[in-house]
Amino acid sequence: NSGAWISELLPYIGEITDDLCFIKSMYTEAINHDPAITFMQTGSQLPGRPSIGSWLNYGLGSDNENLPAFVVLVTKNKYGQPLYSRLWGNGFLPSQHQGVQFRAGKDPVLYLNNPEGITNLSRRDQLNYLKKLQEIQYDQVEDPEIEARIAQYEMAYRMQTSVPEVTDTTGEPDYIYDMYGEDSRKPGTYAANCLLARRLAEKGVKFIQLYHQGWDQHGALPSAIKTQCK
Repeated sequence: NSGAWISELLPYIGEITDDLCFIKSMYTEAINHDPAITFMQTGSQLPGRPSIGSWLNYGLGSDNENLPAFVVLVTKNKYGQPLYSRLWGNGFLPSQHQGVQFRAGKDPVLYLNNPEGITNLSRRDQLNYLKKLQEIQYDQVEDPEIEARIAQYEMAYRMQTSVPEVTDTTGEPDYIYDMYGEDSRKPGTYAANCLLARRLAEKGVKFIQLYHQGWDQHGALPSAIKTQCK
């Protein structure tokens, strides 16, 4: 009904075309991979500006105080043009607005769990005293990044509980896995990340970005692009 054109290589996307929003007003004159993707994510070919998810986080805030407002999911074991964390970086905005990458495996967010021998109560006491020191430092230099760091420490503490809960998809019924495809049972695949993105959205995460490498077909294009789309 919208008249949007979708490649025959993406039949399932074609079925939901009228539910999608297509932005056709943006373009770039960049001819190389890195400047072009940096422009797509930040509006500038040069690194250093906030990413689209950071701006959205900055402008609209969060609907879930226990999870980041901006989450990034990258398909595991995919290769091609490199991805840099600055693509979901905060640029000159306070650092709590940067995207948080969730990974497949035992530790979905790096450095989130307590070290061995440290209890949650000990961690809470440590953060309380650290906050007092940081507030003293802020009173002296008034650097807003100090407040951002306090906010990030507190978010990380709350995420110790919220992240394992939202990333555990074992309770999903079989028909849900069937809808997302067999790969959705394998953490870190694109299908599994799509399933996780839905769970994050249901928890109030405002901006979830999925990266899936491998679109740089220099040879064997007809067969390679079909495999990639599938």
